[in-house]
Amino acid sequence: PHGDDAHMVFTALPHHVEDDVEDWFVSHMNEMTRKGGDQFMKDLPESPDSIKKVVDEAKEERTGVQLRVQAPRQPIIVRRQFKWYDPIILKDVVKMSRAENPLGGYSICFDNSSDEEVRVLMDVVLVSDKGEAGATKKKKGLQMEHLTPLERNFQESIGAAHKILNEMHYMERREARMRHTAEST
Repeated sequence: PHGDDAHMVFTALPHHVEDDVEDWFVSHMNEMTRKGGDQFMKDLPESPDSIKKVVDEAKEERTGVQLRVQAPRQPIIVRRQFKWYDPIILKDVVKMSRAENPLGGYSICFDNSSDEEVRVLMDVVLVSDKGEAGATKKKKGLQMEHLTPLERNFQESIGAAHKILNEMHYMERREARMRHTAEST
């Protein structure tokens, strides 16, 4: 609907990144994009020493990956080069695009000029003027009646993805436990 907008967050990680480092970035990006959260659309918090060490080692390396965001039949809105572990935060994408009809969607392209695989973490937050006004008045977060159908479907998808990820982590831990048991007997 008219007056709606979107915020986007992207982070590039090397393909060989440790699971605990990736988990830290996923959980903190999730906090950055959670409506009503303390860190909503702010920078990442200070990382623990173990994460900071990994990030500092890769800071000077080039990713070779470029982000491009564009509305249909419009000039490119954003073109940025990724840095390892450094989030690209795009606020108010519809306003930035100045598109007359933003309902046609947007294309998000990742151009990888390097020979290495890269993991890109991405999250999109859909924002409705009605929902934002209600959230700032009540300070309790977004109410369900303020969500547009697209936002509701998107939020349901995020919930389903979290359930799947939790199940996968459980299965991973169970498999490691079973492997340990099998190797010790």
